[in-house]
Amino acid sequence: MLTIPELNSLHYGDNLHILRQWPDAWVDIVYGDPPFNSKQQYNQLYALETEMANKGTRAASLKAFDDTWHWTPDAQARVDELTGRVASPVHKAIGGLHQILGDCGMMAYVSYMALRLLELHRVLKPTGSIYIHCDATASHYLKLVMDGIFGAKTFRNEIVWCYPPGGQGPKLAFHRKHDILLFYGMAEKEGVFNRPYTALTEAAVKKFNKRDEAGRAYKEYPGGRSYLDASPGRAIPSWWSDIPSLGQTQSKERLGYGTQKPLALLERIIGASSNEGDIVLDPFCGCGTTVVAADTLNRKWIGIDINPSALDVIKTQRFPGRDIPTYGVPADLASAARLAGEHRRHFEIWAINLIPGLAPNERGGADGGIDGIGNTLETPEGGYAKIVLGQVKSGKFSLSHLRDFLHVVQRENAVMGIYLTLEDVTSSAAQNEVARLGTVHIGHHVFPRVQLYSVESWFHERLPRLPDMINPYTGKPLLRALPLTF
Repeated sequence: MLTIPELNSLHYGDNLHILRQWPDAWVDIVYGDPPFNSKQQYNQLYALETEMANKGTRAASLKAFDDTWHWTPDAQARVDELTGRVASPVHKAIGGLHQILGDCGMMAYVSYMALRLLELHRVLKPTGSIYIHCDATASHYLKLVMDGIFGAKTFRNEIVWCYPPGGQGPKLAFHRKHDILLFYGMAEKEGVFNRPYTALTEAAVKKFNKRDEAGRAYKEYPGGRSYLDASPGRAIPSWWSDIPSLGQTQSKERLGYGTQKPLALLERIIGASSNEGDIVLDPFCGCGTTVVAADTLNRKWIGIDINPSALDVIKTQRFPGRDIPTYGVPADLASAARLAGEHRRHFEIWAINLIPGLAPNERGGADGGIDGIGNTLETPEGGYAKIVLGQVKSGKFSLSHLRDFLHVVQRENAVMGIYLTLEDVTSSAAQNEVARLGTVHIGHHVFPRVQLYSVESWFHERLPRLPDMINPYTGKPLLRALPLTF
């Protein structure tokens, strides 16, 4: 039986699979900021300013996602599934777009989004609304798909969110400095809309140039009066230029996440299309702006993301001190082993985030022996770089793999290394290899230069010995923090 998930919760995994586990018609508003097929790489969160970055090493940056799509057998299977849904108008939209675009990355992206939009349509209430955030790369294709799924008559607005340009822009085109928000309802003549207003301009206020016997300012129009003190302000149109992007400001909101949106943008959207107590769903929640806005406005919320690092940021940076239920991540050693067997890269990302101060390396399989990286707060003695490296091994322990990691630690002149396995490693040969690299002095403390650590130890609430670290998501000190947990 399908059940509504716990409210005010986070969910890790592919949103398509998660949505299919939930019943129909229980969400009031969906906001989605999916990848755009922009063919850009978005570096994740706080950029580590280390000696490694100066050297141009393989592990110098952290990537949130690669917004580039390619035609694959999976894309063909999605198109086949969608065009086979002859009872739904979406099959015509996908079939037509496939004829126009052919087998290409854009078609792979559109088919990916179409399957998820079908599920979002299913979970929305009959009075619900959906906002999909996109840019000029794919918004017109997504609008055709949404017309097919939600119905052209339920289209409310194409909202243009503008932000001032910087730099020279592209050589042969105008500077692209706006995003698109596609706003649809579930019904043509039913739904929630709380019209937002901004303050009247000085020129508009001057038009209230008459006073009644009580001294109230008003202006006349045919058949009546309009009073200044009764005016809600200026109704906000579908062209928004009053909310700057975070890249233009020194806002304290900034976490360094490449596609992070300002809180004011989400508060406007959620405030307009929901009421207090309503349920807000973000299926691409990233670093959590939507769920924070929903929480601030006294709405209930659900967030989904395929990157466990993003959920960790929400829990530790957005809601510090709150116990946010999180589903889909390992809760015990057995479920961690299942994740390692089913999706090794996701296991690596999750495991690295267990170690305070480390964040996942961008390159996955081609990582040069480095799965995670962090910086110490203090400069170590002995000429070592302020770098802590991590490597994750989910399979059977191999002494040769450990020796390879020790070589990487020495190659990068890292002050420390953490070799993370699924289960405890107790062999004397492994202990001897680690001891061979000796100890390091950082501040007033002495640490093993390399430590063996395991997910099993983490579930028993045992941490490796770590110096004070820099928080890789904010750049601020992470002073003897508790584990970054889910």
